[in-house]
Amino acid sequence: MSKLEQPYLKLIDILLNNPREQEINILNANHKLVNQEFISCLMSVGEKLRRSGNISSAERLINLAAKLLQLEKTNTSANRRKEYFQFLMTLLQQIANQVAPSSIYALIRENQDKLDRNSTQILQYWANETIASVDSQKQRAIANDLVNFGNLISAFPAGDKSNNIELAIVSYQAALRAYQPTIFPKDWAMIQSNLANALRDRILGDRHQNIERAIANYQLALEVITQEKYPYLWANIQRNLGITYTYKLEGERSKNIEQAIACYNRALSIHTLEDYPQDWAATHNNLGDIYSNRLVGDRAANIEIAIDHLEQALEIYTLSANPHRWAMLQNNLGNAFQSRLNGDKSSNIERAISHYQNALSIHTLEKFPYNWAMLNNNLGGAYRYRVKGESEENKRQAIAFLNKALLVYTKDKFPRHWSEIQHNIQNIASMK
Repeated sequence: MSKLEQPYLKLIDILLNNPREQEINILNANHKLVNQEFISCLMSVGEKLRRSGNISSAERLINLAAKLLQLEKTNTSANRRKEYFQFLMTLLQQIANQVAPSSIYALIRENQDKLDRNSTQILQYWANETIASVDSQKQRAIANDLVNFGNLISAFPAGDKSNNIELAIVSYQAALRAYQPTIFPKDWAMIQSNLANALRDRILGDRHQNIERAIANYQLALEVITQEKYPYLWANIQRNLGITYTYKLEGERSKNIEQAIACYNRALSIHTLEDYPQDWAATHNNLGDIYSNRLVGDRAANIEIAIDHLEQALEIYTLSANPHRWAMLQNNLGNAFQSRLNGDKSSNIERAISHYQNALSIHTLEKFPYNWAMLNNNLGGAYRYRVKGESEENKRQAIAFLNKALLVYTKDKFPRHWSEIQHNIQNIASMK
């Protein structure tokens, strides 16, 4: 028997020589000894007693070890929840103190392990309970912090995108409790719009229901944010509503696309190049994206219109001035050239590959994992239909790019993307 085991064995002897109902008092009096080593010792002694025929004492010690193990797990979970809570409170405090977003993002990157499904549940419980228990002025202060947090986390380019969006949804829903539409109509409407953005981009849940809920929330916002009262905000919502119609699953696809185009054109009636160049460029980017997929009219002509819109947006979204948006444009141009019917097919595919590679110079795996995966998926499609080069090498490259995308598009987090890519890999592998 080692010197380290002696205190544990003495404690076990005390336990066995006292009634079972005194166990808790004895353990509390010797709490410094109650640890993982003591639990192991309980199990070891219990097993020895069992082999020697002392079944009653053996079962008592083994059962006690099992209870202490479960208690340890519970305490570990409680400590972990406390860490999550403290981190969320730190984030909200920094937001309340108007700390720069770049610093907040740096803090999130350092504590990425504290943002998961547990953090979403903790935030939801805390926000709803706290807003219900404070006066109206404090409610609105907390709600403002939650909205700002929702905006930041939904735009965070790294981490678990699906969970980031869930955190944003929880934040917006809780914030709505502090703003009654009859008393604070503008604030209420803007939170409805933010919630709609998050629902539109939501990965968890039923895609159809998320999109329909998003459209309903935008419509609620537009009851207050009218063109006459708030033209700039109205145009923003029109653009976001247009994006949502491109994702809409219900109804005829062609009509949904025409609805999207109408929303974008309404936005451009306010967001002119002279007054709002950034918003003007964003809407031209959206129009470029949707015209590539338009079902009404001549397809070749629609793709040329798409390219024209995207190239107009490049006047504002330059690499030096706005690298992130420039990269998004490069991706959309890649999609347009990959679909292009006019011109030489081989040249169009090479142009598409070039645009995707341009985007990858900005949207790296470390900083923009979701966009990085999307670009690798798109490159896989481009190499699948590439004319230039050896056919077998192009197939190999296509599969390699798709497999890269699967590093992010995992089956558990992005089941729809994962399934589509698996199907495409099989099709490419079987190509002759």
